[in-house]
Order: sequence, then structure tokens, then C-alpha cells
Amino acid sequence: MGNDNDAQQYGPARPPAPSQTDDPTQDLSQLPLFMSSLDEVPEGTNDAIEALKALAYEGEPFEIAENFRQQGNEAYRSKYWRDAIEFYTKALAVGCTVDEINGACYANRAACNLELKNYRRTNLDCAEALKINPQNVKALYRSARACLALDKILEAEDCVLRGLAIEGSNSSLKATQEKISSRKEAIARLDQASRERERLSKAKEIALKRALETRHVIQRTTSKRPPNLPKDVIVRLRDPLDPGSSLCFPVVVLYPLELQSDFIKSLSEDETIHSQLEEILSPSNLPPWDNKGEYAYPGIDVLVEKQKYDMHGKPNLSKIGPKASLRKVLREGKLELIDGILTVLVVPKTRLAEFVGAWKQKNPN
Repeated sequence: MGNDNDAQQYGPARPPAPSQTDDPTQDLSQLPLFMSSLDEVPEGTNDAIEALKALAYEGEPFEIAENFRQQGNEAYRSKYWRDAIEFYTKALAVGCTVDEINGACYANRAACNLELKNYRRTNLDCAEALKINPQNVKALYRSARACLALDKILEAEDCVLRGLAIEGSNSSLKATQEKISSRKEAIARLDQASRERERLSKAKEIALKRALETRHVIQRTTSKRPPNLPKDVIVRLRDPLDPGSSLCFPVVVLYPLELQSDFIKSLSEDETIHSQLEEILSPSNLPPWDNKGEYAYPGIDVLVEKQKYDMHGKPNLSKIGPKASLRKVLREGKLELIDGILTVLVVPKTRLAEFVGAWKQKNPN
């Protein structure tokens, strides 16, 4: 009789135990059943897979193209748009001479690109499909939708009308036609609004120009507008369309002896500059840099620097009185509008002579 060792020696062999370090899913990924694409596998890794890949290109060109087209259709139905595009592209690359297959591939690839919002590619594919068959209603419909998405209204309308001439009862084309009509009306409203804005802007510009001319405001452009001022800091009319309404100006207040400044966003021509400075330089609310209280109103003088328009072009200084309205100052030509901004100089009365002396040294006659 044999012993247990003999039974183990001559009995059926056991399968080898799996390696503890092996990934149990690694080999599965090499099986066709578990692969998402044959093209993803490097060449030479699996003979069976290589055979399947070769099989995909066996047969007549029309058979190969039709096979890829059907795979593309399956991917399309599953909403795998990019996979479908790849299959349709492979079908077209085969060089099949059957117009029906090629036309369907172009039209179907256009449908995928439409879903992906690749509107230019959609139109290119539709154009190729229509070269093959000008009666391809699907291509006309998809091109119409792509053109509509790009606001190419005339082109979209043309595609729809051509499609309805072939298939007048096509509900998809009719629905697209309604969308085109709605979008066309919306664009017309937007264009009208844009033209109205442009007209108003031009009218405001003309009114402002006329207002400045009638007030004899001296203007100069130097392209040195302070960079820290907001864009909405501009000369404006209270009624933008009425040249006779009050003009409002942005004003920069400079304190040259202290190298400091203030800003008045909008000063009406009917007001005085002193009325604003009385608030800005109130004794109870002096700026932090005025440690000595030298600028407490009314202990200040307001000066303007004006460029002479004579042969020498030398600047001069003028003092603005506390009762002089901005309109009067502008009419007398004492203050210039430079780069759309008025600038005044403020110095303490006790230091006026000091400032004027320094100014004359800087601007000798």
C-alpha cells in the first residue's frame, strides 16, 4: 500500500498559488473583454490583441469604413462624443469610395462636434457632407444650429431654408427656424440699443463742447493726467444734453509748501472754490500733516498758475478771492482746464511771500 506521500506524489497537481505582489487586475486589462480600446495597448504585448487590431483593418475599404462607422454610432448613442469622433475619423481615413458611408461619417462627426460646442468643426464637417450630397438634411440642420450658436444669422437662415425646401415637414428645422427668428429679433434690439447709446454719447459730447466754448473756458492737453484719479472723474453738465445747465469740474487742490494735495470730485461753476476749502480746512478738522494749524480756514490764500499765451509763453500767478464763483474765474481766463482737471494752489497767508518768491525763482521772467 502506498502512504500519504505517495498519494500526494501521484495525485492531481495543484495550481500554483498566486503571487502576493501581483495585481489581480493587471492581467485582466490585457484581455479584450476588459479593454476600452485596442489602440491603447502597446504593440507586441499581446498576440491575441494584435490579431484583433489587424482584424479591424481586414476586408474591403468600404467594409472597414462601415465597421468604424457602426462603432461610432454605438459611441454616439452612449454619448461618448469624443470616442465617436475617433471612430468616424478612422472610417474616413480608410479611403472608402462609397459616398453614402463617407457622407454619414461627416454628418455624424458634425453631430458630435455640435454636442461638444466645436461649432467651427461642425460647419467644416457639414460642408464636406453637403459636397457629397447637397440634399443631406441632417447636415443642413446641424450647420444651422452651429451658425446660430455663432450668431451667423444669415448663414443659419440659409441652411434652414435649404433644408425645408427638401423636407418641408422637418420639425427640427422648424424649431431651429423659430430660434433663429427669436435671436434675430434680440440682435436687432441690441443693435438698436447700441446705436441709441452711441447717439446719446455723441449728443452729450456736443453739448459739453458747446458749454465750454460759450463759457470761454481755456483748455489745454498735456497727457499728464494724474494716474491715481478714477476714470469717471470728468467735466460734466448737470443735464448732459443741455449746454445751458451748470458745468461741474474735478479740482485738484495742491499745497506746494507741504507737498500735499486734496481732491474735489465735482465742483459746480456756480460755487466758489473757497466754499469747498472752508469745509476741507475747517479748524476742527485739519489734515494730519498740518501740525501747526497754518492752513485753518480762512487763514489761506488760493492761487492759480496760468500759462501766458504771449511770445514768451511764461506762466503767471493769480489770486482767487473768496466771493468769486468758479464761473467768473473761468470766464476771466484766470484758470485753465488742463487734461480735463482744474488745479489750484493753497498756501497760508503768513507764508504767501515765501511761496511767491520761490515760485518766481523757478519761473523767472
